[in-house]
Amino acid sequence: MSIPVLDDAPVSLRPTRRQLVIAVIGVSVRLIVGFLVIAFMLSLVPETPDGRMMAPFLVALVGGVVYIWFSRRELKRITRSRFPTLVASESLVLLAALFLGVFATIYVAISLFDTKAFSEPLDAFTSFYFTLTVLATVGFGDITPVTTTARAVTMVQMALDLVFIAFLLRLVTSAARRGLEQRAGKDDSKASAPG
Repeated sequence: MSIPVLDDAPVSLRPTRRQLVIAVIGVSVRLIVGFLVIAFMLSLVPETPDGRMMAPFLVALVGGVVYIWFSRRELKRITRSRFPTLVASESLVLLAALFLGVFATIYVAISLFDTKAFSEPLDAFTSFYFTLTVLATVGFGDITPVTTTARAVTMVQMALDLVFIAFLLRLVTSAARRGLEQRAGKDDSKASAPG
C-alpha cells in the first residue's frame, strides 16, 4: 500500500518504515490514554443521587472547556505534524469520544435528578451508549428521553452532532491538508538546496 503524498517526495525525504511504525505506535498510545482519561471523567459521575450531585455538572463544564482547548491544540498539532493525516485521524477519534463524554455526563445528571427522565435510569456506561446512538442516528429505542428536559438536551445534542460532523470534520481535514502542503513546501526546499 502506498501513500501518494509520501511517494511523491524525493527518496531522501521519505519517512522510513521505522518512523512510520513509531508514529502509529504513538497514535495508538495517545488514543488509549485519551480513552482512559474520558473513562476516568465518567467515573467521577455518581451513579446514585447523593451529596455529589454537582459532580456531573462540573465534569460536563470541565469537559467542555477541555474540549475547546483540546480542539485548538489538535488543529495546531495536525498542521505541524510530520504525518498530518495520521494525526488528523487520531484527533477526530479523540474529539468525538470527548464530545460524547461531555453529553454522557449531562445525561447522567438529568437521570440522577429525575429517574423518570429516560425510559431507564442512566449510569456512565448507558449514558455514553445513549449518546453514541444519538450521534450515529441509530436510535434503537431501548433508551429514550421521556421528560421535556431530557428531550431538549437530546435535541441540542442532535443539532450539535450535525455541527460536529460537518464543521469539525472540515476543520480537521483542512488542517491536515495545510500540514501536507507545508510539508511538501519544506521537502521541496530541502530537495532543491545545494548539498
